[in-house]
Amino acid sequence: MDLLVNKYQPSEIQDIVGNEATMELVSLMIESRDMPHLLFTGPPGTGKTTCAKILARRLLGNKEGLLELNASDERGIDTVRTTIKSFAQRRVKDCEFKIIILDEADSMTTTAQQAMRRVMEIHSSECRFILICNVFTKIFEPIQSRCAILRFDRIEQSVILKRLKEISEGEGIRITAEALDLVVELSDGDMRQSLNILQACINSPGTVDQDYIIKIIGLPSPKRIEKVLQRLLKREVEEALEMFDEIWEEKFDPLDLINSFFRAAKNMESYELLKVIGLANLRISEGVNSRLQFYGMFWDILDMGSKRL
Repeated sequence: MDLLVNKYQPSEIQDIVGNEATMELVSLMIESRDMPHLLFTGPPGTGKTTCAKILARRLLGNKEGLLELNASDERGIDTVRTTIKSFAQRRVKDCEFKIIILDEADSMTTTAQQAMRRVMEIHSSECRFILICNVFTKIFEPIQSRCAILRFDRIEQSVILKRLKEISEGEGIRITAEALDLVVELSDGDMRQSLNILQACINSPGTVDQDYIIKIIGLPSPKRIEKVLQRLLKREVEEALEMFDEIWEEKFDPLDLINSFFRAAKNMESYELLKVIGLANLRISEGVNSRLQFYGMFWDILDMGSKRL
């Protein structure tokens, strides 16, 4: 059985969901049969690599003029000096220009990027680059200046939800509307992640609900998280800490845990809570993820409540 991410991978530009303005620009390149050096940047699961491959296929019509590399595996200067440079110099029959797709280009070393800039300069007439990255600030500025930068934003939740409904119906996956909403929320604008979660639901013995999603993903129960916040807002501190300690002892990833608190605050529609939890999220995402960080967040929530009183 094919994985959903493979089975439903777009084969044409118009099949890619989200980022309509960017897709229009790429479509114009296909129509004109030409393209500059390109830098695709944006978060994971937004269609960058798929778009690059479709663009290259439509422009080249064959694979002889295409080189695909993942820079996380081949990130050093030797790859530039041998693989990339030799391909750029090579002549390909019936090919106006060659294309090099370099995925995860932001993982390349500085020396490798400096060497690649030179290749881009010398061979720009017969070879075009499509660099793909999550964080474009990690790309050497002289390389950025030689590329047209196309930004891929997180896919809107409504767009992902519509696509998941179509796929779940087509695959015969019985899933509640609430569970689909949770899948969309957990994927955070990442289409690939949403399909991976849906994939895990295929063998469910019954109708997939929110509890099933929480179980397979390995996240704390939203109800338990919300109860902790409610206890804190009622200033029932001892009970709130006891509930949190039980959750902590289940060894959830701190980032998953803080994100669960953030989702609970969104459901409670509390801007003040979101602000406090957002600051804690920032600290934890930077690697400061001890239990004390959560206690500090709880203290800020209590302080928030006392000011409101």
